[in-house]
Amino acid sequence: MRLDMPASRLLRVLLWATAAIHLASLGFTIVYHGFGVYDLIPYWGRIVKFFYVDKEQNLPTWYSSGLLFLAALLLWQLGGAGGRFRRHWRVLAVVFTGLSLDEFSQFHELGAQADVLDAGGASYLSWLVLAAPLVLVLGLSYLRLLLALPSRVRWLMLGAAALFLGGAAGIEVLGAYAGRENIGFTPGWASMRYVLAASAEELCEMLGVVLFIYAAALHLQPSPPRPSPRRPVGKEGHLPIATGSGRAPS
Repeated sequence: MRLDMPASRLLRVLLWATAAIHLASLGFTIVYHGFGVYDLIPYWGRIVKFFYVDKEQNLPTWYSSGLLFLAALLLWQLGGAGGRFRRHWRVLAVVFTGLSLDEFSQFHELGAQADVLDAGGASYLSWLVLAAPLVLVLGLSYLRLLLALPSRVRWLMLGAAALFLGGAAGIEVLGAYAGRENIGFTPGWASMRYVLAASAEELCEMLGVVLFIYAAALHLQPSPPRPSPRRPVGKEGHLPIATGSGRAPS
């Protein structure tokens, strides 16, 4: 499977899709959690959960999983292009495939049961403590690849990593102390405080993956051909014609 869509068009499509999912999630959760309207229509609670970005097995989860798998496909294509970093791209493709499966199955949530972080209601963040060394080792092992990339692609990938990790680690830590226990029980700001933190976290993660996809697609695109040097043109649009021996007249 190959992706032939231009990188700029792919970026626009994914940004619009990401915006639509988050606007739908915020709209439904403001009515449900913010105003406490729990029975607007039949199956209203299920509808809200289907669009809420902080729930599992719903539209945002499937979309996030699809984004990660698309990134894996592009990385596999980069590995197929050959070069000295072929194995690096292929290994990274396998990592993103694993992330895609984890997003769908929420396997990393099992880390909450490890009890390596004693932080009360935020102890479910134990998976971050377990994942941090793996992320550090992976990052260090890809320094040579990053330095070998074109400048634009390199900075895009670094920005994508900062966005994703900032959402997955930074904002999620803040969200853990933003009233997670109030969701569904206390309408108003008590619930919306966590909803906004969780939405910001998921938005950063999705935008990070979208930016990474754009960088990979950009790196896959063939470089534009260099323009051939043009011959000088005379005053009337004619090419100059050399006459005689080329010596200056005496």
